[in-house]
Amino acid sequence: MNRRDDYKKSADRYFDFLSRRFPVMCASDEFDFLPRSENAARHYDKLDRFESNTIEESIDKLKSFQKQFKAANDEEGDLERFIDLKLLQANAAGILIELDTKRSWQYNPLLYLKICFIGLDHALNKPAKDSQEVRERTLARLSCIPDILKNGMDNIRSVPETYYQASLRMTQDSKIYLDEISKLLSKQTSEHQDAALKLINNAKASLEKFRQFLTSNSPEPDRQFAVSTLETSLGDHFLSAHSADEIFAIAREEWQAILEQLQQLQSQIDANKTWEQLYHAFTPYQVAETEIVALYKDEIHRLRAFFSQNGFSEELLSSPLEIIYTPTYLKSVRSSASFAAAFSGDPQEKSYFYISTHFPQHNNKETDHHLHRRLNREYKMLTAHETIPGHHFLDSFRRKLNSPIRRQIESPLFYEGWASYAESMLIDYGYLSDPLESLVSLKRELWRSARCQIDVGLTIGKLSEHAALDLLTTCGFASAEASRQLDRFRLNPGYQLCYGYGSHEFKQLKKKYGHLSESKEFYEFLLAGGELPFYLIERRFEKLHQKE
Repeated sequence: MNRRDDYKKSADRYFDFLSRRFPVMCASDEFDFLPRSENAARHYDKLDRFESNTIEESIDKLKSFQKQFKAANDEEGDLERFIDLKLLQANAAGILIELDTKRSWQYNPLLYLKICFIGLDHALNKPAKDSQEVRERTLARLSCIPDILKNGMDNIRSVPETYYQASLRMTQDSKIYLDEISKLLSKQTSEHQDAALKLINNAKASLEKFRQFLTSNSPEPDRQFAVSTLETSLGDHFLSAHSADEIFAIAREEWQAILEQLQQLQSQIDANKTWEQLYHAFTPYQVAETEIVALYKDEIHRLRAFFSQNGFSEELLSSPLEIIYTPTYLKSVRSSASFAAAFSGDPQEKSYFYISTHFPQHNNKETDHHLHRRLNREYKMLTAHETIPGHHFLDSFRRKLNSPIRRQIESPLFYEGWASYAESMLIDYGYLSDPLESLVSLKRELWRSARCQIDVGLTIGKLSEHAALDLLTTCGFASAEASRQLDRFRLNPGYQLCYGYGSHEFKQLKKKYGHLSESKEFYEFLLAGGELPFYLIERRFEKLHQKE
């Protein structure tokens, strides 16, 4: 192998190290800071290592890898090699921000609960050679649950209010999930059934200890846990060419433009009503709660057929996808519509589109009614965002890439930006024709712009807390919910900007390079590079058109 390709060996060691230390997190898109290290599929019988000394060792090892990637990087030579190395550095930076700078493993109980029960879900449902393998890895992961929850109790020093409440709910939901698994495993032989029941009871006992640990300590205000990582995330993880000030200015400008478009549409539809009134009154299909999943399933079929007719790859559009109600253990921590990507390259492995028609934490008929109306009102945009041409299509494309480096690395900025941009494609391609549907789409854009402004503006001092709350109430949220959103945003700085700013960057790429080729070729070349920083996508386009 050419010495200039030695970095690929380092990359292999990097991904393998992460897959062994964090097999659940690497196999799940729930943890955006880790790569989808493919070797994690070899470890469906193990849970992640979260002893405090192991985490510190992992931090040191990651810093060592990062130095190796930086040492191998230079501006000269092949652009694709340069991009690979930049991606590896940025990926390691994202993990270090989470583990070393924010150190969320010392205050986020959800981390440990998700590892336990996403890991259990994977053991039960990921591809296997036979039922015996499924049984063995399920029992193995069940046996690890007490240890990982103990790691959490050993590591956690205090808990923010938002994580505290969500963790208590997830603890309860996870107990119900264990009961569901117990029924599933009751079909085993008596010998295996007894072993499974014992491990399930041990897991339940550990969950109860974890709940008691949480309730024995009063939660702290979310804002006390805010760590200023925005600039580092932008520069080192997202490799953004724009500064925080520039991103804030972009979001402010788009906010005004979207408001103007909403007001124009409102005057065209009904001059006697506000756009907010028009939004809330619009319910295209009055389907019952029990028919919501069928509504979304039909919409996936329509989107698949539509984008196939418009030149998108039929193979990728047809990647296995199942729409189901959100699994019990995730109900308290997932939104009403969310996506769970397949992990491996196995063509039979399914991705999942989760729907929640009821939020148990609210236990409120009025709240459920509003949720049901929103799922009716926004079903086209939500389906496009989560499935086609959004997350599912993008993820299907990524998992088919030839480059192992780009196949295993995701970027939150690219990932969420693409899914948000996918919603605008419904209008660009003429899929949405009803002015009221366009109004709903614009209202969703407005919310993304608000989140971007808040994420950036509060950090750099361009936005007061009062002004941030005003943005959210303008988007239709009650003041109490707006305040809760503000607290949640502070716990993960840099993520909320990914939706609006990422979508803006895709629109700029389309405006700058889209006219140089057919749409099909533009998108294929764009996605074939992997989930790259936008300035490097531009360099690939410029090199392509220089050849022409």
